[in-house]
Order: sequence, then C-alpha cells, then structure tokens
Amino acid sequence: MPVNVEIMYPQIFEGFLPVCNLYIHMERFLPVCRVNDFQIADVINPKAKRTARFLSGILNFVHFRESRRETYLELQMNYKLAMEKHQQLETANQEAAMKLEKLNTVPVEQQAEFKQLSDDIQELEQLLSHDYRRKTAALQEVISQKKSDITERTRKLNELKVTMATLKEEQEQLKSKIVESPEEMKNYMELMKETVNRLKKSKEEVIEKYEGYRDLVEALPACQ
Repeated sequence: MPVNVEIMYPQIFEGFLPVCNLYIHMERFLPVCRVNDFQIADVINPKAKRTARFLSGILNFVHFRESRRETYLELQMNYKLAMEKHQQLETANQEAAMKLEKLNTVPVEQQAEFKQLSDDIQELEQLLSHDYRRKTAALQEVISQKKSDITERTRKLNELKVTMATLKEEQEQLKSKIVESPEEMKNYMELMKETVNRLKKSKEEVIEKYEGYRDLVEALPACQ
C-alpha cells in the first residue's frame, strides 16, 4: 500500500490484499487441476470438504506433473534437437542455393566465350534443321516419283493381262478354223506364238521392275 495515500482503517485494507492476491492466483491455477468452482468465499470462509477437494486437486496435479516430468523433458529435448537440426538444414539449404547460383552464373571472363559457343550451337542447329528439311523434301519427291512409276507399270501390266486374255479367246476361236485353212492357220499360229512369247517376256520384265520398285518404296520410309 503506498504510504502517501490516506485510507481510513488501513489495517483492514492491508489485510484484504493478501486474500485478494491468493484468490486471483488460485482462480487461475485450480482450473489446471480440473477444479472449476473456486470462489472468493473459499478463501474468506473456507469449508473443510471444499478445501480438501481443492487440496486433492492440487496434489493430483503435482503427482501428475512429477509422473510426466521425464516425458516432458524428453519432448523438450527432442524439440530442441529438432530445432537445431532445422536450423542446420536451413543453413545448408542457403549454402547450397548460393553454390547453385554461383554455378549457374557464368564468370565475367568466360561470358564472351560462352556467348560465342551459344551462337555456334544455334547456328549449327539451324543448319541441321535446314539440311534435314531439304533431304526430307528430296526423299518425298523420290517416293512420289517411284509411286508414279509403279502406277504406270501396274497400268501397263493390266493392259498386258487384258491383251493376253484377248489372245487366248482368239486362239480358241481359231482352233475351230484349222480344218478350213490349215496352212494359213499354221502361219497364223506361229505368229501368235511369237506374239505370246513377246508378251510373256514383256510381262516378266514389268513384274520384275514392279517388285523392285515396291521393295524400294517399302524401304524408303525407314530411311526417313
């Protein structure tokens, strides 16, 4: 109590301060002990049963604190170690980031050489791309030409097949006329044989070229 304040009956007021302080601290502490009904009357006019219950709650809290003290200290130590480990990892991470930034940064004395190498690589990529497109276009043109040749050869082969079929029909028709004109028929048959042999030879050449072109075209996509 300040000495410069004049209060009537200061001894009463001074006696109230310890009681008030005790109540304030007990009111804050007892809920931790699972006691939630502490009142000012329990300090001014305490009852035996209520006081015993309050003391029992305090003793239970003290026993609980002692029983869990080692666990708490262990958790506290683990937390401290974890924080130290976290700090070490943060420091290592910062150092690694600085090293990475240093590695990604080209030194001043090497920047000119680095730029020259980058330009050379870009120019080489452009040349390779242009050469690839040129070769691809040329290859596509060759494939197109070969396909046209195959189409033309196929058309001629079909025409030869039609001609062969027509000659066979004429041969069948001429067989019935052999009796009427044997000599003329003999000469005509010789001519027909020569024609057939010539057509067969031409057919074989067309088939051989067709198969060669077909194999070439089948192999071309693999080169692309």
